[in-house]
Amino acid sequence: MHCANCFAQGSSHGASSNKVFTPREHIIFEDDFSYDSLGHAPHKWKRLINYKVRGTKTHAIVRQEGADNVLSTDGITYVKPILQGALTDSFTVECDFMLKDKEDYLGLAFRLGKSDKNIIDTDFYQFFFFYDQDHYRVFHGIVDVPFRDLDSYKFGPPVVFSFNHWYHLGFSYNHRHITCYLDSTLVLDIPDGGFQPYGLSIRLDSNAICKNVVIANGKLLDFTRLIREKKFVTHAIIFEYNKADIRVDSDPFLAQLAGWLLKNPAISIEIDGHTDSIGGAASNLDLSVKRAEEVKKQLVTKGLPAARLTTKGLGSTMPLRSNQTEEGRSENRRVEFILVEK
Repeated sequence: MHCANCFAQGSSHGASSNKVFTPREHIIFEDDFSYDSLGHAPHKWKRLINYKVRGTKTHAIVRQEGADNVLSTDGITYVKPILQGALTDSFTVECDFMLKDKEDYLGLAFRLGKSDKNIIDTDFYQFFFFYDQDHYRVFHGIVDVPFRDLDSYKFGPPVVFSFNHWYHLGFSYNHRHITCYLDSTLVLDIPDGGFQPYGLSIRLDSNAICKNVVIANGKLLDFTRLIREKKFVTHAIIFEYNKADIRVDSDPFLAQLAGWLLKNPAISIEIDGHTDSIGGAASNLDLSVKRAEEVKKQLVTKGLPAARLTTKGLGSTMPLRSNQTEEGRSENRRVEFILVEK
């Protein structure tokens, strides 16, 4: 049952908000670190050896921040998620992160060549939140470690940023078109990033921490699939843990769906709620019913006639993948829109 990708949500900050971040549909990695022991390395990650910083041996460990388990470090650390499938030419990376002072960084590092070696070299294209002249910026480029020539890196616009505050990072790669969001705000838009990634690592510096990491492959939103395939499956509607309350992260997707349906007034849909198998069958069924009804309520508030929307809850009875893994359970927590034939 429970959350459909539970992310912390901060207030909107930054440079622009004229586009919408939408996560891809096929999850190949998910980790909230809840299955890890405090003080130990995360079991779904590999630490990359950094030969460029001599005499150092840093570690990534799981510790507690408030009520949550988080990934932390004691220095400059790169960690590689163990993906259940390779990155495609269209994927998204999401996580919640917190920086506590000007020395803290969080970044994504993409390997440019095919290699299974767990080492850091210059064949990485990297994106970092970087403190520069009283502002945070996203800087990106092929970088060496340690940093040598910051003037050669490319910088995004300044980002209004608060320390000791949880932010949601959304990174999208779609056929070399790269966008990066801080909460719901677009902070970087690169029409052609000029590289094809073969692997991904997350970099943490100093006191930076992160949680709720989700990596997914798939295509951009195409609601015409509802007509072609008679249904549309999404994981972009995010619910509070074990509740039917929809998080504000989901509003961009719901707004796009409502807009498309308003432009196609002949289409009616059934909204089906699905859960994973954790918990009792009866409680899962009840939760799925309430979540489907809440999605309908949200679409009605955006102008759709209630008569065009019906709901159904199926609990955990129709899994897409095995419920024995975190990725499988995440894939099974979903909402499906079914075309109602007239």
